Amino acid sequence: MKKITLTLAASFLGLASSICFAQYSNKIAVYPWDFKDGNVTSREMVFETVRKIAEHSGYTVLPHEAVKRKFNSLVPAVALRKGLPIKSDLARFAAAVHANIIIFGNTNWHTRSIWVGAGPKTISTASVDVYVYDDRTRSVTFQKRGVEGRSDEKEQALKVVLSVLVTPLVTTVSGGPATPREQRAVQIALGRALEPWTRLRQRQR
Repeated sequence: MKKITLTLAASFLGLASSICFAQYSNKIAVYPWDFKDGNVTSREMVFETVRKIAEHSGYTVLPHEAVKRKFNSLVPAVALRKGLPIKSDLARFAAAVHANIIIFGNTNWHTRSIWVGAGPKTISTASVDVYVYDDRTRSVTFQKRGVEGRSDEKEQALKVVLSVLVTPLVTTVSGGPATPREQRAVQIALGRALEPWTRLRQRQR
């Protein structure tokens, strides 16, 4: 009887542990991110786009502001190399926010005015580097660097990108401010960069 009780207890603990790990392993923190150029609204679009792509892939994305505060409060401070955290600190950060996946990277924009037909048109190109750190293996398991998106790319040519963005691309018109161009460009770049990762996720389900 005692042996049966111990066996049942062990089975229960194992099941509980599996459930806890499943819940834990489903959580993502999207941070830190290094930016060059781009305004505040365009930078916010980076986090919003990655969040939607990750959620569409079945993950729970932790609140951005809470994650950001926790990252900035870590002691000792996270060591950065070229704006990105070193691996030994990614584990500390993952434990601090109770996530096992960290998506981080950098983005830069090149926005300019070109002459089209009878007048000027604002064009923006976003370039992104994206890294996915998995705390279970303590390593970066996915990365795409130098992936670009241009604001004037046509939607009919972006089927793969649109399949992971979930929400429509920001609409742009000729002339006007740079913000919608930067937003549209970075949506395209991030969709292009993370689409292979979403396919890996689908195969693992």
